[in-house]
Amino acid sequence: MSRVAFVDVIGGAAGDMLLAALLDAGAPEAEVLAAVERVVPGRFVVRTEEVRRAGLRARFLRVEPDSSFASDGARSRSIEDLIASVERVDLVAAVRDAAVAVLRRLGEAEARVHGVAGDGGSLHELGDDDTLLDVVGVAAAMHALGVERLLVSSVPLTVGGVVAGAEGHAGLPLPAPATVELLRGFDLRIAPPDAGETVTPTAAAIFAALGSPSNGVPELRLTATGYGAGARDPEGYPNVVRVLIGEVADATATEGFRERPLVVLEANIDDLTPELAADAADALARAGALDVWITPVHMKKGRPGMILSALAEPSSEARLRRVFFETTTTFGVRSSLVRRAELERTVEAVDLPDGGRVRIKVGWLGGRVISATPEHDDVAAVARQAGLTVRQVYSEAVAAARSLLGTGAER
Repeated sequence: MSRVAFVDVIGGAAGDMLLAALLDAGAPEAEVLAAVERVVPGRFVVRTEEVRRAGLRARFLRVEPDSSFASDGARSRSIEDLIASVERVDLVAAVRDAAVAVLRRLGEAEARVHGVAGDGGSLHELGDDDTLLDVVGVAAAMHALGVERLLVSSVPLTVGGVVAGAEGHAGLPLPAPATVELLRGFDLRIAPPDAGETVTPTAAAIFAALGSPSNGVPELRLTATGYGAGARDPEGYPNVVRVLIGEVADATATEGFRERPLVVLEANIDDLTPELAADAADALARAGALDVWITPVHMKKGRPGMILSALAEPSSEARLRRVFFETTTTFGVRSSLVRRAELERTVEAVDLPDGGRVRIKVGWLGGRVISATPEHDDVAAVARQAGLTVRQVYSEAVAAARSLLGTGAER
């Protein structure tokens, strides 16, 4: 079982609406706002209040500048500056990684639509500290609620019209170009013509980095609901976003194993020495990759090259992407979401006839043992101590594991 939040985008979605909905669903307000305060200390006075939108009760996040904070004036910062603001403070790793992933996606989209290389697009339209508040707040609220991922309904977009830009900048067409870029792969529907901007780039970045599209409400055991309100209260529909939080059975639970979403990051490289490639693979493993591998390939101009690949949790994507750029010669890293089916695992210990103790990794399928693999480091250590070959000790460990567990043993 894993915990998810189905995001029902009823009237629209903005970062503050998503945060308000998660708080309404039970995320501890003090804990969440404490995380925000670490990143943007003294910038805001934040409080929540109950409001009505088209007669529907919802939570509204009221954010006001703190008059006691001495500001040096509004300024636009690059995405790297915003990411640095997150990374330099003490945050739970999962919260930090999720926030950085959202900011990275936002920067990439802004850079693409404005024709800026990399992710150097500045956030004139979004407001730096507001963006950090929303992104860090949502990441902290998801972590506090134990929500592993978002499943997003169809998203309403207004087509036509212009949203005002920041002072000194031209307005942008609706939907905002960055929003469109970020919602690639998500299901869209047409919003009422007078709805204005229904989905902000920040909300779209949260969906893109932390969520996936869902064709309706998934099968889940519902544990909490929350409603987040937008500032406007139009006639005809409630301007709210709703979250339904619950436990979902893994897609293959009835078959005895589980699935979980992971991300694969890859780079094609033809100018890296084998020694540096090994160092890069080691750095990726140390940075949290679940698995790292190198595939030899034949590349353009007849050059032998390699594909350096890393499998990781989605929350580690931003950190591992940075490792690719810092440790290899690549100019680009691609990523894709995958699903991995996994056996249930336990670790047992067996005593060997020649002395020594070896851990055994046991794989279970439907309550039965189908795999028992000795830990190589333990086998090698016992072999050195006993003056035996690794192969001899490995065979003894496998035999001991079979004796203890038996092939097809049941719980």
